[in-house]
Amino acid sequence: SASSRVWKTSDDGASWTPVSAVLDGTIVTAIEVAMANSKYVYAGTEKGGFFRTTDGGTTWSGDLSSSILPGMIITRIETHPKNAKTVYVTVGGTGHRHVFRSDDAGTTWSDTDGGQLPDSPHFAIACRPDQPNTIFVASSAGVFQSDDGGATWGNISGNLPNTMFVDLVYQQKDRTLTVATYGRSMYRLSL
Repeated sequence: SASSRVWKTSDDGASWTPVSAVLDGTIVTAIEVAMANSKYVYAGTEKGGFFRTTDGGTTWSGDLSSSILPGMIITRIETHPKNAKTVYVTVGGTGHRHVFRSDDAGTTWSDTDGGQLPDSPHFAIACRPDQPNTIFVASSAGVFQSDDGGATWGNISGNLPNTMFVDLVYQQKDRTLTVATYGRSMYRLSL
């Protein structure tokens, strides 16, 4: 759970304890516990701050967003399924890039968007655990896929409605991507 700090529960939500101080004074908008190593926890904020812990919440970094991230709301954080230090973020707003990657746990960033994605708020990102270089992003302008870790992107929206896509879940067993919209239902894409 989050507010302007990160909280943790060990009893299914009956009680909560803070595991961070106030990060940058704004609301925490995204949290990711790395699948590859649960001691790596990342948090993004409403004003675009990015913070990490590598010891399960005992100590936290300062703001690692640097000048590469655009200082806009971080809408989602996703880690590489096999490498806790490879992390992707999506960013809201317009007038800038929207998907970024770090291969060193947020110390340095690169633009994974490359100008190939539309200038619209991006709300979700998902990696395929069975093909970790395959990444999906959801935005106000469609759903996009990269098979090379974000170097190139293709639109996979097909006949989906023209609406905001706000969440993604990849089901490995069925090899399907479930896409949630803002007010226009959910859709399943077979991959």
